[in-house]
Amino acid sequence: MSLTRDKLNFRYLFKDIVRGFSTVEFEEKELYIKHLSALDQVDLEEREEQFFTKAEKRGLPTEEETVARLKEEGMWTAQDQTKLKEQELYIESLENTRKQLYLKHEIEDNVKQTSEAKAEVVKLHIVKDDLIGQTCEKYARTRVSDHYILESFYNDIELKQPTYLEEGIDDLGQSELIGVIRCYNNKILNFTEVNIQSVILQDFYSPYFPFCDNVMNFFNQPLFDLSVNQVKLIVFTRMFKNIFESYPKMPEAIKKDAEKIIDYVNSQDKAKAVVENLDKDGASTVMGATKEDYEYLGYKQNPSGRSLSDMLKEKGGRMDMKDLMETMT
Repeated sequence: MSLTRDKLNFRYLFKDIVRGFSTVEFEEKELYIKHLSALDQVDLEEREEQFFTKAEKRGLPTEEETVARLKEEGMWTAQDQTKLKEQELYIESLENTRKQLYLKHEIEDNVKQTSEAKAEVVKLHIVKDDLIGQTCEKYARTRVSDHYILESFYNDIELKQPTYLEEGIDDLGQSELIGVIRCYNNKILNFTEVNIQSVILQDFYSPYFPFCDNVMNFFNQPLFDLSVNQVKLIVFTRMFKNIFESYPKMPEAIKKDAEKIIDYVNSQDKAKAVVENLDKDGASTVMGATKEDYEYLGYKQNPSGRSLSDMLKEKGGRMDMKDLMETMT
């Protein structure tokens, strides 16, 4: 089982990303797991097609055929499929709505609703997958996954001595196969996009930001020789570098949470027009905004409670930029 974020050592993840492999202990031996590359992904797709064709020739049904049969038997009805689709569309609408929000408490409510809706979709998919059983698609995915996992293991740190040869993979015992897959997942499932982003947001990583615009500065290798994790490290570093430069007022409390940073950026973009017109026509507040919402936007409410129109009168009808900034920061 992969570790939860609060138990991860992001320095270790960083080291493995840079090296392009991870070290594991399996059956009292030290082995090395090569990280997936872009070219590896192409190979996997080709193999999956081969396994699919093999399963089809053996008479396994496709997923489409199985769903049609379940519908005829009333085990997975059109209503069930509609419910699943509606829930997926609901999640999509929540995520689109979140991009339009700029008040902190509304964003947090949306995140909670989205999480609950996703949990419901997972439950529905589990029910559907259990009913579908074995299909050409599922067989192909499983076989290509097993083959790739086994071929990722090496006996040497230079990744030149494969632990499992391709011609012997099909003869591997079920017990050993399960053990190898478990060993692989315990390590590799930690390299999610969220965790790679979290590596970039750690204090120890900040000195690398100035060098992210040139791939060779990072890995001294051509782009297509890099692992997928290495490419993501570069892409996300550039993304967060740009964000931090563009949003200097970002609250310190969210600077190590990638999802909250993205929500903050979206909120700032949407709030810009609102804030610029905050006191237009005598208005001095944003409807529904709390003190925490204002702080999230990088502004403080006027402590006197007076609108800008009132303050303008006090200034004789004229206010300079300094006066305006003092009311907003």
